[in-house]
Amino acid sequence: MTVLHSFVLMLSWVPWIQIEKDDSANEEVKKLYKKTRNPVTGKISDLTRLTSLTPEISSHIDSLCSAVYQNATGLSAKEKEIAALVTSSFIGCVH
Repeated sequence: MTVLHSFVLMLSWVPWIQIEKDDSANEEVKKLYKKTRNPVTGKISDLTRLTSLTPEISSHIDSLCSAVYQNATGLSAKEKEIAALVTSSFIGCVH
């Protein structure tokens, strides 16, 4: 096993909180995942996954996060992304 492989394994996200699976049979969850899936990567955010057992609330949280991020003033899109990256690194987020 290489050092890189070990590092990637350490970064793998293993949920210990019950979540809905990507192929959930729940229609509300299917709609939520379709709405919130990243169009570039095809991934569903961890926050959406963590709140997926309450899809209506999860959808509202996603809408709120998007509204705050898109309507925040004072920073360019590039500066927002840099701030998010620095914050994630500081708190130990692996994304």
